[in-house]
Amino acid sequence: MIEDFEKLYAGVIYDAIIFDIKYDKNFVVDKNIQNITSSGTFFGRAFTCLGQEVESEKDVNDLVRIEMFKEFFENSIQVIDTSSDKSVAHFGDISGKLAKKFGSKAVVVDGYTRDVDIIKQDKFSVFCKGATPIDAYKKWQIVDYKCDIKLPAMNKGFVRLNAEDYIFADGDGVLVIHKEIAQDVVRLATKRLHSENLVREEIKNTNDIMSLYKKIGRW
Repeated sequence: MIEDFEKLYAGVIYDAIIFDIKYDKNFVVDKNIQNITSSGTFFGRAFTCLGQEVESEKDVNDLVRIEMFKEFFENSIQVIDTSSDKSVAHFGDISGKLAKKFGSKAVVVDGYTRDVDIIKQDKFSVFCKGATPIDAYKKWQIVDYKCDIKLPAMNKGFVRLNAEDYIFADGDGVLVIHKEIAQDVVRLATKRLHSENLVREEIKNTNDIMSLYKKIGRW
């Protein structure tokens, strides 16, 4: 599905999920989580990670995130649930180099990154809320992976996902494609893409927008 999804864009996927499938679960991630290091369209299975605040120095454990990289796989998208932490950078260029080395094509972070200029040079995409130089050591850490997590949803609530779900991310933001609808989504969104491309071509050849609307329908 990767190649087919990466021919699409968030708008037609959203329309397919809402208007064709009539899906009633949250799937649009908060708009503040955006690509701040590069551009592009990315689709892949989620490599889910859960992070939490470190309560005391004796709780510091870097081994979880070190062991985590053994489980990465090609064409994955790392997704980090920070437990809504706002105090530190939850990602950085070394994390990006490792994620890329072991198969991840992008990362989605409910939080912040640092080392933005280096990550841009590495051409790795970080979808997050912004940047800060504050290091996470002794303050926050990844405590689990390949687990159920949640991200803030657009408008209200959360988008819940697990390691079997998919991520679509582009310049409009991040969508969670739950595994049970993924095949239907790519089929229906591709159909919508063809219709919208037809509209784009027809616009070049007519000034009669009402006739175009009657011919093709809503776009």
